Amino acid sequence: MVNKIISENRVLHRKIGFIFLDEIHHLNHFITIAVELAKTNQVSILTFPSKHTYLKDSLKRLNGDQVVLEQLKTKPFRVLTDKLKKRAFPRKTFWMKKNKKYLLSNFDALVFTDYIQHTLFKYRKNQKKPRFIFLSHGFAGRAYSYKKDLLDFDLNLISGQFFYNQLKERKLLCKQTTMIGYQKIDALKSHNVKTIFNNKKPVVLYNPHFTPPFSSWHFYGLEVLDFFHKNPNYNLIFAPHINLFAFKGKEKKETIPDKFFNSENIYIDLGSIRSVNMTYTKQADIYLGDVSSQVYEFMLKPRPCIFFNPENINYKKDSHYRFWRCGEVINTPKNLNKSLQNIKPNFNTFKKVQENINKENVYSGDKATATQRAAKTINTYLRNLENS
Repeated sequence: MVNKIISENRVLHRKIGFIFLDEIHHLNHFITIAVELAKTNQVSILTFPSKHTYLKDSLKRLNGDQVVLEQLKTKPFRVLTDKLKKRAFPRKTFWMKKNKKYLLSNFDALVFTDYIQHTLFKYRKNQKKPRFIFLSHGFAGRAYSYKKDLLDFDLNLISGQFFYNQLKERKLLCKQTTMIGYQKIDALKSHNVKTIFNNKKPVVLYNPHFTPPFSSWHFYGLEVLDFFHKNPNYNLIFAPHINLFAFKGKEKKETIPDKFFNSENIYIDLGSIRSVNMTYTKQADIYLGDVSSQVYEFMLKPRPCIFFNPENINYKKDSHYRFWRCGEVINTPKNLNKSLQNIKPNFNTFKKVQENINKENVYSGDKATATQRAAKTINTYLRNLENS
């Protein structure tokens, strides 16, 4: 579908493609920007053949009927091997090789939410189009946020001042880096959170990362679940990073004993839509985690946090562990009971830290939303290129 409007006495026909080859937790980091840009451009979400239920439902909820969903196939042989290896997604390199001619010939800009640009970057060579635009899928956290891949992009849209300063210090500012805020907030603004526990007990969200050796799950995850199983005065939501029990994390549901699934005070979600739409970060009273930057979403409304440091990392001067300034850091679940008992007085120490980090994380320089800033930046950037 081509969206045509009259602006500045001309018809706009810029074509912008959002590449979506990743898990659903990427979706809310680009979906509202795609919808906003579709008001003045031809916008496509470029993905692989699948049901894409959450994507389609999100477009419907956000009135994104002007956004075109293009499901491009990979080679038949790759489809077969992906099926044999039980891959839920096509291998990105092969998908891009198969579709490179179309992708590089038909768009003014391509938008990425992860460092998967390599194949297209290689084949684009010195072409001026399409321009490569980057949107990170979350707040800046560990070293993964600071890859040299960022220099492959022509435009990088980031959440706030802290990330900008870090990129500048590490010499990772691409041709244009612009602060826009946190667009995921816009995507889920109208999302209604369904209450999980119908009691007044404190709700703890345990959100371990999927990457060993950083993830506390690989050290004592079952011990954490057992603690809450034996302490029914707390409610626990166990919602790990969506990749922990998926292809990347390789953990199996069967490793979790049935007693935890049957506990009245424990709710387990190993990777549903609710684990990526802020249902749990909005509903919990206490965050319990390790290195997932999802804690920054939880802290948008400051609340108590506890972090596991199973490897006893010397983190205090390491910016990759900046989130550990926002709550108590413990080395073992044996300290968990004491930490929970002291959670309220301890939070008096950390609340101001969280508020300051929120200001550093989320740009809010005007009355516009992050989505509006992003769309305006992209439109202006592409228009300036046309006029240069």
